[in-house]
Amino acid sequence: MARSPAVLALLLICRAQEWDHLFDESTQAVDRRMQALPDGFEINETLNGSIPLTVIPSWDVFLAFSDREKFIKGRMSIATIYGEEATTFVTNPENMVDVVNFGSGSGDISVLSSLRLWDPKTGKQATSVSKTYVGQFSQSLYSYDLSCYPFDVKTMHFEIALQKPCGIFYRLVLGCAGEGSIPTIGQDGVVECSWPINASYVNFDWDYFTCKLQNSATITCAMTGTRHWAALLKTYIWPSIIYGLMGFLAFTLGVKLAMPRVATTMLALLSLTNLRNQVIGLLPTTDSASWMEEYFLIAISFMLLNLLGHAASFHLDASGRHHTQKMMNKFNLWGVFSVFVLVVLVRLHTRNCPLIDPTISLTMTLLAALVSLSIVLFLVWYHRQAFREATHKLTHSVASARGSFHDDNV
Repeated sequence: MARSPAVLALLLICRAQEWDHLFDESTQAVDRRMQALPDGFEINETLNGSIPLTVIPSWDVFLAFSDREKFIKGRMSIATIYGEEATTFVTNPENMVDVVNFGSGSGDISVLSSLRLWDPKTGKQATSVSKTYVGQFSQSLYSYDLSCYPFDVKTMHFEIALQKPCGIFYRLVLGCAGEGSIPTIGQDGVVECSWPINASYVNFDWDYFTCKLQNSATITCAMTGTRHWAALLKTYIWPSIIYGLMGFLAFTLGVKLAMPRVATTMLALLSLTNLRNQVIGLLPTTDSASWMEEYFLIAISFMLLNLLGHAASFHLDASGRHHTQKMMNKFNLWGVFSVFVLVVLVRLHTRNCPLIDPTISLTMTLLAALVSLSIVLFLVWYHRQAFREATHKLTHSVASARGSFHDDNV
């Protein structure tokens, strides 16, 4: 059906407005990217970020890991594929793709190979260049929580980005290739790709190396690892339990053996302090302490309570209050020890650590609370004679004080 000239003119005006709107958006996008250039410099012609650079990242080797320095050390490879038009502005476009958090002063960046390819979609030649990063990848720019150490899970982050102002004419495309690769396809192609690791390295169990296309200039990669906490428990926690038991078992020695009792507790205190210093050397200095640091602080504090318990026992024995002194020994040996276990479990449960089942930790905490209460009640009943002795001593002291006050008034 024929259309009138007025209708055709109206359609042309509407289409022209749409073109103007698209042109304005394109111009504004270019202007924003041009802000990355220093004053006085400009690029004469641009392709408005239309030249694709296909990036295929991969994590190849684990070398080291440090909580204190917040880095993971290893080898990362990046294959960059581009067409002939990519060399219009840059001689080596692969050098414009960079890993932002690669921060090793002793690391190495090298180009392994350059391969000529044929792109059937464009009917033109393409180039594939592989570049490797060997060294430390800093994690200081990302959240790094150690509150549950050593019962924690760590996620390592890597940011692949175009160097400014290359976003004016290049755009990143995420490639997904290699053995076991798992792509996630979106409207514009691959938006996410995962490569299985499923192995243990640098004291962690790693699952997948996953990369996501964030925007036309940034690709973020991450891999999550579960810490081998058993090795740390054998190295630090088990010796600390032995030292702690030494400090509590000192109350089984006779009250006349003052020197061995105090020496045993002091040895336990110094050994726990030395272990804590070793743990601090593994972790960064932060305002919030990890569970393991807090555990050693609690253990050291209870060793101080043991020293005060020894002093109280010696004083009671010298005062002739033998029943009370025996009760003090038993209370420090069993009562204080059960409270120590309870405090440690409570602090572990309240942190909601990912490797600790909350049901199990809550059950253990309630059981420890029941045991502590039972021990205290039993000691109060078993040493009721000590309370009679204490009551008699207190009554005698009050009576003496009243008698002295009466004599002074007379």
